[in-house]
Parts: sequence; structure tokens; C-alpha cells
Amino acid sequence: MEKIAAKVREVAKQALASGAVTKILGWETGEFWYDASPVFITDEKAADSLIWDAFCVTNLSKYLIKELKTTQKIGVFLKGCDSLAFNQLLKDHRIDQEQVVIYGLPCPGMIDPEKVKKAGLHQGLLKVKRSGDELTFVTANGEKKVSSRSFDYDKCLRCRYPNPVVYQELIGEEIVRETSNEDRFADVSALENLSPEERYDYWTKQFSKCLRCNACRNVCPACSCEKCVFDNVAAGISGKATVDSEEQFFHIIRAYHVAGRCVDCGECSRVCPVGIPLHKLNHKIMKDMNELYGTYEAGVDGADKSPLVTYTLDDTDPFDGHRQGEK
Repeated sequence: MEKIAAKVREVAKQALASGAVTKILGWETGEFWYDASPVFITDEKAADSLIWDAFCVTNLSKYLIKELKTTQKIGVFLKGCDSLAFNQLLKDHRIDQEQVVIYGLPCPGMIDPEKVKKAGLHQGLLKVKRSGDELTFVTANGEKKVSSRSFDYDKCLRCRYPNPVVYQELIGEEIVRETSNEDRFADVSALENLSPEERYDYWTKQFSKCLRCNACRNVCPACSCEKCVFDNVAAGISGKATVDSEEQFFHIIRAYHVAGRCVDCGECSRVCPVGIPLHKLNHKIMKDMNELYGTYEAGVDGADKSPLVTYTLDDTDPFDGHRQGEK
């Protein structure tokens, strides 16, 4: 990834120097060994601070919404999952394609710092280098090479789009990786096999952990309303007390709000500070949509329409064709 990082800096410098863009959105090193923070730069000299490493997991697409209101043209580096979000934001009319230059980055997967800590490899760690599916942990006492797949985020292990689906310039070679639809909804199938009471208990336990920090909403590229109903204090639904029914209401309403637009980037679960597997709610809706209306994946195609915003006389009635709604 270090060679690609050098190319990222070179591309950013040229784009700013030539005036092709007025701002670049990428990542820079944060405070800790696992930090890679989103950053906007306008000076080509600042391009030397840009990075591309095993921790550039943050989806950059959503940052464009606010910045494009005051910037004429932005160059942005997008991974496969980021590009799905970009396409969805276009369809939601939240951004303008003409204001953006996309530099696509084939992504081998991002490393979960918690897995590194759990393995005890974070002690004295100075740097983590990635080359394909091999990681090198660098400490003052030497280097240790391991397989990356044991440390990839779970969402990266499920990834079916390691290469961007939309870009003007691709930086690096496309990644060839076998992907399968067979296990895509395995987590949902396991929950569906539980009784209704067991499923209710499972989600009640998960939602009871919620802090209402709104991190899941804030990071979600499909959750892009300028004024969220949950920020409207007059609506009477933004209480600060921990009430199970309010937490359940918040998460179920949010899941339906992004239904048909969720690009399965998994950021909601990644940023949740208490580990609620929110992606499973979205997976359940995706699975039902696919079973009822045929295969559909939000963000893959920038022009097709979600089956939830279209209607044909041949559409399946959910209560006739889906176990009468019992799932």
C-alpha cells in the first residue's frame, strides 16, 4: 500500500496544481497507530500529509455533502464501499457529480484495531504495513509478518466490492478476489431460525445497550437528511433518559428510513461504541427485498431504482409470498 500512498500524494499535488480541483478529500495520520482521519487539503504542499494504509476505513463520501455547498470542485479518494455510497448520494440528489473528481482505490481490506489488541500485538507497536493479504507489525524489537485475514474487519471479510464501482481515475491494479452471495445473509438466517420470543429478547438486549450517541446515524451515507427528526426537540422523541422502548423505536425507524438505500458499508456497526450489530437489521430488510422483488443492491448502479420506490402489477404481496409476514 505504500507505493499506492505515494501515488495518492502525487495525484493530489497534480490535481491542485493544475486547478482541476480546488480541494482534495483523503486521509491523514491521527494520534494513535490505528488512526487515519479524513482531511481536506487545498495546498499542494499539504498533499505530503495524505496516507493510504490499512486503517483508512472511514467512508469519505458523506463528507462531500456539506463541503460541496461551499466548494466548486473536490477530488476524493474512494474505496469500493465508499463508491457505493457515492452512487447512492447521487440518486438521493445530495451531491452533484459535476463537482467531484473520483480517484478510485482498490482496497484489500481494512484492519480492525480491536482484533490486533485482542491478539496482544499492539504492545510497543509503531506501524502496521500491508501488502496484499500479508501484514507486517513493526515494533522497536523487530517485525512480525502475519496473514491479514485474521485481522480484517468483519465487514471487510464479507466485502464483495473491493474495487470502486465508479471513478474517473483508478490508482493501482484492480483486486481479484472471489466473492459469494451464498453467505451474504447468513447472520440473518441464524436469527430467523429463532422463535419470535427469542428474536425479541435478542434485540431487546442489544438495543438496551444504546447510548443514543447517534454515531450510527452520523456516519451513515444513507442517513443524510439536513434536519433529522430525532434532533427535533419539539417532536418529543429525543429524551435523554434510557428507555428501552425509545431505543427500539429509534433503531427500527432508522432501519426503515434507509431501507432500499443502505449500501451495506457496515459503518453503523463499526462505529457503535457498545457493539450493537446494527448491520443485521439492514441485512434483514435487504434479504426480504431480494426474496420478494429480485436481486437489488443499492449503490452498485448509479441509475437503477430501488424496488421500494417502484411498483408493478407483478409485484409479490409480502403477506402472501413471505410466510404471511411471520419472519
